[in-house]
Amino acid sequence: MRYLLKLALRNILRSKIRTILTFLILSFGVGLYILLACLMAGFDAATSQNVIDFETGHYKLRSQTFDEDTPYEQENFLSPAPAIVDKVSKLDFVTGVAPRVQFLAELDNGLDTTPIVAVGIGPTDNQVFTLENFIPQGRLEPGGILVGQSLAADMGVGLGDLVYLTFRDAPGMFTSIEMMITGLVNSLNPQVNKTMAFINLDEAQSYLRTDKISEIAIKTDDFTKVAEYAPQLQAVVPETEVYSWQRLTADWNAMMTMKRKFQNILLLMIMVIGIVGIVNTMLMSVYEKKREIGTMKALGFTDREVSTLFLVEGSLIGVMGGLLGLVLGTLFNSYFYFVGYDMSSFSGEQGTDFGMPVMGVVKSVWLVSAYVYSMIFAFMAATLASYYPAKKVTKMEAMECLRTVQ
Repeated sequence: MRYLLKLALRNILRSKIRTILTFLILSFGVGLYILLACLMAGFDAATSQNVIDFETGHYKLRSQTFDEDTPYEQENFLSPAPAIVDKVSKLDFVTGVAPRVQFLAELDNGLDTTPIVAVGIGPTDNQVFTLENFIPQGRLEPGGILVGQSLAADMGVGLGDLVYLTFRDAPGMFTSIEMMITGLVNSLNPQVNKTMAFINLDEAQSYLRTDKISEIAIKTDDFTKVAEYAPQLQAVVPETEVYSWQRLTADWNAMMTMKRKFQNILLLMIMVIGIVGIVNTMLMSVYEKKREIGTMKALGFTDREVSTLFLVEGSLIGVMGGLLGLVLGTLFNSYFYFVGYDMSSFSGEQGTDFGMPVMGVVKSVWLVSAYVYSMIFAFMAATLASYYPAKKVTKMEAMECLRTVQ
């Protein structure tokens, strides 16, 4: 076997240009797959983190009669909130509790109106959400309203301008409140910037004429343990329904699953490209070495040994091409890991979410599985591609090969 390995390596190095081209095709495909897999994983991580930081927290407590088809209806509101907040805050793994009121409203600048989600936030909101870190101008003041920069730009309003917030209160009456924009929000979540406005929680309850809240957001010491913590949380507040951030982001998870399927399709395309290149290389090698094949058979090499030689050649191409692909993938991914990709250069300053709540600079991650899968498939693709040429060798007669004119 060692002799066949040396002979296969010599044959590969004999046709340098053709071998190098085959290496590059396979290596570039492997490197591209690693880059896309790592970048998409980084995109997924940023998506999950943005949803947690600005929308869901690690959990949300809602009423047991909550209707997900009409999430902003006041029939879904939860009470009594102070008792629930007190019980939840005493759990060891809970690091933050933030009651919120969310309701549908219209924002009116005097000329145009646009539908928004109004959110009442309390003094403990920063225990769960990172909104206060993304208010570049102003702040939330009594009687004021925070508006996303994208929403403000669309409506032609800014800091200090007066707007009207129109909504239906608990008794069912339409109410319109004049409010001053005291701060602008520029979060990493474009949905927050475009569709939400924030007011003080107690003021929101007063406007709605209710003492209830929509939900209670919770932050824990480890977001990866939400499945473990959920039963303990539910046992403490059985009068509520516990929603983990995974449950709340089921739509995003479905999109992530689709992206993973796309990665698999990409890997299949890489295999096909690699197989075509290697088949071509090996067939050319077979035709160029017919006299050598005849000599080997005349000297006593069995068909199996000769065909194994070509399988080894293909496997070596797969291994070396895969290794070079790992190097290229690492080089490609290093830039996006350390520098990242600025989404604003593609979607503009206001951000376009493309169905995903991400904007700003998105960085890739190091995904070990991408390296493992790409190397395995590179080897498999090369070995499978070598099978047909190797099989073809077994059908050649020694005398026929020796009569070949080269």
